[in-house]
Amino acid sequence: MAAGINTVYADDIKPLELVEKRLELAENYLNSYEADTIREGNNHGAKQFLLTAQHFLVQARIDFKEGRLNVTAENTDQSISAFLVATELYANSGKSSQKISSENKAIKTEIDAYLNSFRSALAEKGPSMAGLLDQQEIADLIATAEKLQLAGDHKSATSMLNQAKQLIVVALTKIRSNETVVYSHEFQTPADEYRYERDRYKEYVALSQQILSQGQLKQSRQLMFDKLWERSEQFNQQAIDLASKGDHETAIIQMEAALKKLVQGLQFLGVPVSF
Repeated sequence: MAAGINTVYADDIKPLELVEKRLELAENYLNSYEADTIREGNNHGAKQFLLTAQHFLVQARIDFKEGRLNVTAENTDQSISAFLVATELYANSGKSSQKISSENKAIKTEIDAYLNSFRSALAEKGPSMAGLLDQQEIADLIATAEKLQLAGDHKSATSMLNQAKQLIVVALTKIRSNETVVYSHEFQTPADEYRYERDRYKEYVALSQQILSQGQLKQSRQLMFDKLWERSEQFNQQAIDLASKGDHETAIIQMEAALKKLVQGLQFLGVPVSF
């Protein structure tokens, strides 16, 4: 079973459109070529995580039909997390121990970067958001992975590290999502809102650069991300130009369009983020 995601949602912070998009992303993952390959393969561990992902997705659909949006969001995130672990387990099944060990170091580097980003966001938002991530659970997963590495069980270590990574990424996304809804009404001017959207864009750019720097993506995903990134940068530059002329209202629209494209790109990289 996949590790549980500690989720804290205010009653009013999961709009219908956002939940629908996340649910659609989970469904696309489980209907993908990668999912079919795992189902037809011989990697028992990957199959188990895929079944877990399917279980959470089925429950999420039931919750969605009955109008329980927050519970739908929680189960959808569980489904996505389990699917991503399944794909990593399957991808590692034919690799040498030395190769997997090297990749585990890269995953640990990503974890450190994401954890630092979460802690920075937490420092801004205050301790009320701390429940989004059980940092002791992360520490325990990393410690277990290190012990498995030392014992030569690199594949199991990968599983532990990927669970930790997905927990942090989901928590980081949620803390920023909370911020968007809870604090947007406090903007004093359109310029303030523009700066906020620009900061969000910069954060996701940094996140994508951290992933790309590992150099371990499939070419198809890299190409798709590059196309979406190019389009997002076009919107970003338009927003900057508009803001420089004082038209912050239109700049906000362009910046939101830039962020939407960048989020789509991150989803293709396997990061469960939402706009």
